[in-house]
Amino acid sequence: MTTSEEPAGFWSYVHADNDAEHGRILRLCQLIEAEYSLITGNEIHMFVDRTDIGWGDKWRKTIDDALAATTFFIPIVTARYLQRTECRRELIQFSKHAERRGVKELLLPILYSAVSDLEENSEDEVEAIIASTQYENWTALRLEEEHSAKYRTSINKLALRLAEIAETIAERPEIIDVGSEIDLLDDEDADNAPGILDSMAEVEELFPVWTKTIETLTSEINEIGDIFTEYAPQMQSAGQAGRSAGASAKLAVARRLAGELNPIADRIISTGSQYADQTLRMDGAISGILLSVANDSTYDRDGFKTFATGIRQLRDAGEKAIHALDGVHESAQNVGSMSRDLRKPLGKIARAIQRFTDGQGLFDEWVRRIDEIEG
Repeated sequence: MTTSEEPAGFWSYVHADNDAEHGRILRLCQLIEAEYSLITGNEIHMFVDRTDIGWGDKWRKTIDDALAATTFFIPIVTARYLQRTECRRELIQFSKHAERRGVKELLLPILYSAVSDLEENSEDEVEAIIASTQYENWTALRLEEEHSAKYRTSINKLALRLAEIAETIAERPEIIDVGSEIDLLDDEDADNAPGILDSMAEVEELFPVWTKTIETLTSEINEIGDIFTEYAPQMQSAGQAGRSAGASAKLAVARRLAGELNPIADRIISTGSQYADQTLRMDGAISGILLSVANDSTYDRDGFKTFATGIRQLRDAGEKAIHALDGVHESAQNVGSMSRDLRKPLGKIARAIQRFTDGQGLFDEWVRRIDEIEG
């Protein structure tokens, strides 16, 4: 089997997972590279270290260029991977990029250890994305000896799958921009198709919706802060009692606090999910606008400036809200250690931060591309 081009890939993993596996995760990458070369006669270069300049340069080119060569994204999914902000951000960005180009197969997760709630209807955006792919289940294989026939057969199967996907995509017509199909229309339809300014105006209509979501989150953060302020003296007073009586009194206060925090934590999770959902749904349109503007030196600079300013203001407001939520959560951790009743609402707040950060990552990427265009 041969392919017409030499693909590349991003091997996305958590270093702590590789350390826990005594280097097996990186060796798995090397074995796949070698097997791919053996069965195709071509090379596949895996970028493995996101701190390396090569990763950053290739990553930006892949995400920014609609005509990029065949480039896989292979996340090594573990419980720890799903907790890493940078890993989640990369997976979401690549997923949306592959969707725009009509090459979803280039996202090829390897489920390295079992994780809970890996379902397409999961409230966690990253878990839902992974579940929607034909991921490779490595949860049992990782326990096999690396030189065993079963392990080597699985390496061969994975390399074959990469080669087949690369070959299939090489023969598929390139989709320049899923968000803007004007090039595929006939003259009459093209005249009626929305232009860049029309597309920007449509997106700008959603700015107040995003602003409202951020304002809601800010209000909920303040509400949590007020509750902690109210309960702080009660906790301090309870701690001044004798050892046995003090513990019972503090537990009672902690349980009342948990009861008040729970409904607010549920609302914050809903707000965080709403924010992530809003950004994920609009990524195609916004990325299409940015790609079109980047490729058109005659674009309306004043119109784009207004659009860019709006995106930056939303990014800054979201960043401010996340910092405030982080601060509340960090302060609450000390109180949370006193009672397991408090762990539930604090866990919800942590998940809300994660979901809000998922959406914020796309805003950061849009602003980076805007900076490049204006620069």
